[in-house]
Amino acid sequence: MTNNKIINWDNVFSESENFQSKKPFKYAYIKGVFNNEFYEKLYKTYPKRDETWTTDKDYRRSGFSKTLRNDYDTEITYDDSLSPEWNEFKKYISSNDFIENFKKFSGIGIKGVFSSSFIAYEKGCFLLPHIDADGDYSQKIAILFYLSKNWKEGEAGGTHFSKDDDESTIFFEPYDLDNSMVCFEETPQSWHGCRMITKDVRRQAISVNVI
Repeated sequence: MTNNKIINWDNVFSESENFQSKKPFKYAYIKGVFNNEFYEKLYKTYPKRDETWTTDKDYRRSGFSKTLRNDYDTEITYDDSLSPEWNEFKKYISSNDFIENFKKFSGIGIKGVFSSSFIAYEKGCFLLPHIDADGDYSQKIAILFYLSKNWKEGEAGGTHFSKDDDESTIFFEPYDLDNSMVCFEETPQSWHGCRMITKDVRRQAISVNVI
């Protein structure tokens, strides 16, 4: 039986056909992705940025991240620095229920979670349009869950999709980042990024990469 305590799978499955039919690569934007009660607990306990976060900064990006689950984690251990809800989420994304439901949603033969991280973008943060795989497409799908309230229409911060490495070719960008998600198949056409945040706001997200 599907576990709806954490993920609202009805909302996810409602976009399944849309995801599978998208061109030039498969992608979807889904609102209300978490169970509302569980989401509010995740939102309130999203970790504050401290010395355990990594500063991700080079020519193409500027942001902050904190690992939730590594690709080499063979056992899902409890993290005392995180709330019970985030520990439950960490365990759930490694479960057969999560993988089988995402396989059903996507129509892609995924096997499990490769990695997961908290990703926070603040004023001055950006991610230039790029493709993740660098020729290795063993990573099948990238997922970004957003936990940011009161985001404004047209405001930078959501993961956008573009036709190439130029922001002028952006064809999709989400603005409602409150309990929503974007996901996309990793392909040679999967250009994505984030426009520079120019306001004093903090975009809270969690990434999950599946193989």
